[in-house]
Amino acid sequence: MSKRILIVSVKAGAGHVKAADALEEAFKNNKNCVVKNVELLEYAKTFVKYFYGEMSVDVAKNSPQIYGYFYENYELLKEFIKPKFLIDSLYLKSFLEMVENFKPDIIVCTHFIPADILVYYRKQANKNYKIVLIITDYEHHPAWLIKDMDLCCVAHEEMKKNLIYKGILENQILISGIPIGLQFNKPLDREALKRKYGLNNDKLTLLISAGSFGISPVSEIIKKLSDIKKPFQMIVICGHNQKQFLKLNKLKQKESRLKKVFGFVNNMEELMAVSDLLITKPGGITVSESLAMALPMLLIKPIPGQEEANADYLLEHGVAQKAYNLDALIYKTENLIKNKKELLKMSLKAKKISKPNASNDIVTEILKKWG
Repeated sequence: MSKRILIVSVKAGAGHVKAADALEEAFKNNKNCVVKNVELLEYAKTFVKYFYGEMSVDVAKNSPQIYGYFYENYELLKEFIKPKFLIDSLYLKSFLEMVENFKPDIIVCTHFIPADILVYYRKQANKNYKIVLIITDYEHHPAWLIKDMDLCCVAHEEMKKNLIYKGILENQILISGIPIGLQFNKPLDREALKRKYGLNNDKLTLLISAGSFGISPVSEIIKKLSDIKKPFQMIVICGHNQKQFLKLNKLKQKESRLKKVFGFVNNMEELMAVSDLLITKPGGITVSESLAMALPMLLIKPIPGQEEANADYLLEHGVAQKAYNLDALIYKTENLIKNKKELLKMSLKAKKISKPNASNDIVTEILKKWG
């Protein structure tokens, strides 16, 4: 008999939605699953979408210290994320009607807000579906501690131990890794891809990913990198920042080392496969993809909160270095370009701690428990 799987994300940055999409793909590979993938805030009023979605991204981007303060002082926001308050304030009647109509056997949440709401609603409405929470960073936050969930999927052993200490039962926790697209677990021909993208096979390749928060200013980073004498080449991903995309394409005409400029991409696994070093913000999904591709990282000014926690995990395991300003970024990039042995060590360590099959592993465990 088919299992009805509802996947729920929140568009607060791109990571939670990308994790949901990866799980949808993995579930759909199982013929016994009927899958529906939704974004919670699509069911909310416009101003609510901004408050719980875009605003958190805007604050993190423009006022990282304020974001970090509220991340650490979670108690100040507790009233705003209680399930009943969320149901009432987010105007989620249509979302709960959708849940009723879909009649899920299992609900998988890649953000704590839908998980908290659905655990509360399940009890109030006397439902019996299972609820799975996926933590998409390398540290848990108190807001993600939902004791009545049925399964919590985490990135590594230390997170499991911390959750047990906080009162989550051991049999409620799976060390799965963070779910990423299945394409990151497939063999790729690096040399063929370098030819495809017009890259020199003998030069070290830097991949600069602006991400949803952006790296400011990318053009200045590229100009500064031109002071490095050692040969290398660059690929830049601008995401949805069209202004930055146009500016860098103009710069590309003057800077011969800047080989490719992309906007939003669906071929990240190929761009990572041809690269030797990723310069990025340490978002949970991006760094998980990079680990899967055994790609060393140079992390730019992590935002206080989950980005700092992600950076700490990567630094502890020797797979990344961190730069808090432009001068440090250029200095560390130059040192790594000069030291290919260090890059190789970092790559091997990344491969060792990666979990490229996380999406399939999560699906397998869920269906083993309740399939």
